[in-house]
Amino acid sequence: MFQPFCLDRGINSCPIASHPSTFMMKKSLFAALLLFSVLLFAAAEPTPWEPSLLRPGDVLSISVFRLSEFDKSVRVEEDGKFHYPLCGEVQAAGLTARAVGKKLEEMLKDQVANPQVDVFVSNWAPRRVYILGEVSTSSSLELPTTGAMTALQAISAAGGFTESADLNNVSVLRRSKDGKKLVRHPIDVSALVSRTSGGDDFKLQPEDTLIIPKAPPVYVSGAVTKQSVIFIDTQRPPLLSEIIIRAGGLADDADPDDINIVRVNNLNENVLLKGSLVTVGDGEYQENVRLQPGDNVLVSTARKIYVLGEVKKPGPIEVLPGRPVTASQAIALAGGFTDLSKQGDIVLIRDKQFSKLNLKKLFKDELSLERDIELRYGDVLFIKESFF
Repeated sequence: MFQPFCLDRGINSCPIASHPSTFMMKKSLFAALLLFSVLLFAAAEPTPWEPSLLRPGDVLSISVFRLSEFDKSVRVEEDGKFHYPLCGEVQAAGLTARAVGKKLEEMLKDQVANPQVDVFVSNWAPRRVYILGEVSTSSSLELPTTGAMTALQAISAAGGFTESADLNNVSVLRRSKDGKKLVRHPIDVSALVSRTSGGDDFKLQPEDTLIIPKAPPVYVSGAVTKQSVIFIDTQRPPLLSEIIIRAGGLADDADPDDINIVRVNNLNENVLLKGSLVTVGDGEYQENVRLQPGDNVLVSTARKIYVLGEVKKPGPIEVLPGRPVTASQAIALAGGFTDLSKQGDIVLIRDKQFSKLNLKKLFKDELSLERDIELRYGDVLFIKESFF
């Protein structure tokens, strides 16, 4: 019965070894597969572009030593070739001028004794890259022919990022080697915003399009000094307290303990986060949320208690979070009773329910079984008018 060959058994112990022709066939097949894998991997690696490599549109000046009749100016055509006497079509695109000269020497050696060919570029075709999006000047740039230009150098040449640039999603669109599709390459731009960055290694190629998208702003509304639309640094997102400062700070009637943040998550769902600028621990607000582009920040107004009727300053009373207020304190904050107030018959309206309070004895410093109750946000005290 045939037994498969195992590496740990050795060749001599394998039945294939007893059949040399079969063994050599298997060995040759294995070597062919290994060579094919290596070639396939090498083909998948993109060929790095060098600025000195010739491209269609380049104009070459060719001269042959002591044979002026061979001097010629040629243009590399769209197929990457040019026509030269006695040589026919000559491939130039992807080669350096020096390599083209060596190639012509090889092609001419059967017709010219010891040819010495010099080739140099008299006119370079445009090597242009395009920059779109959140830079000071969207434009196109010419790549240098004597060195590389990195993505960050191109951004710098375009005036740098605008404040609304999304630094986390900068990319380069580059056509694939077969020219059939565009491939997006993400770019790390931390070299411009971090002192500890490893730098920018992405080198541009002709016809690349560098795209800097716009990050959605943070919207701040509600009880702030200035309703604001604020663009943030996407690589260093600010804290809630920083954004409030940029919006001019909290308004006088703001509730710093009731700040809502609406955020869209990766599933395109709205998520509600709670923020607070009240509780401080270790020198920082404990609910000082770090914001993201597109967040909506709504600062609620302080919840109020309303004292109406026979008080000297009727109207809403702002209550600070964590600071309970009793009925007597609310009346005191409203300026106190008027001379016509009916202190023994005060109406408390809470959650659409009516109840009565008697604070007459309390205010006369007499013993009273009436409790000076603690009020809640939204409560309404109505002090009636006394007609007697």
